[in-house]
Amino acid sequence: MRGIARAKAMLWWVGRDDATKGLTAREICEVVEQCGHPRQNAHRLATQLSGDRDVARVPSSDAWRLHPRVRGDLDQLYNEIAGAPTTIPETDSVVPRSLFVGTRGYIEKVVRQINASYDAGLYDCCAVMCRRLLETLIIEVYERAGRASDIKKDGTHFHMFGELLRIISSDAAFNLGRNAKKGLEDFKRLGDSSAHDRRFNARQSDIDIVRAGMRSSAEELLHLARLI
Repeated sequence: MRGIARAKAMLWWVGRDDATKGLTAREICEVVEQCGHPRQNAHRLATQLSGDRDVARVPSSDAWRLHPRVRGDLDQLYNEIAGAPTTIPETDSVVPRSLFVGTRGYIEKVVRQINASYDAGLYDCCAVMCRRLLETLIIEVYERAGRASDIKKDGTHFHMFGELLRIISSDAAFNLGRNAKKGLEDFKRLGDSSAHDRRFNARQSDIDIVRAGMRSSAEELLHLARLI
């Protein structure tokens, strides 16, 4: 890559997060030289940039930036090389996103991770995140009822998932349904194995078997926490 093409690549790089940012011809030449290339002619590069329709001046500056249409083309060319994160399509593969819309931002993010990890074949990750979601929802239930102290150890830290499950399952004030209890118990076993058993690796079938129970448990806890 030489001359003007290399300059455009550098302008693409510095403008990835803020398209208004740019570089002067001299700054571009200095970076090229720092990378071990021979001394560059900043005046000649400035002349090339001024005659190229793919770039434009940064207002009130000697710097140059890429034209928006060119940035889109170069995104396709350079994103993979630069290690840019891949956008993962959002799905409802394990739990429906619509069930959690408008609840809590941190809950919605966990739901996206559950579905994305399943879609990517990361089933241990999926199981652990499912356990985290259910744990979070139990805490939401008790906080909504003004009884958070009931699920804290020594009145300071929340109990681990196993103890949270034991407490809410026997709590007459909430009277969890049979399907919800079974879903919680199933995912506790699977989540514990994925998180703590060094010889266990979850498979797609492990998630599929308990997926309906996960949905049932999550929905009932959302109602008890008055999040839906």
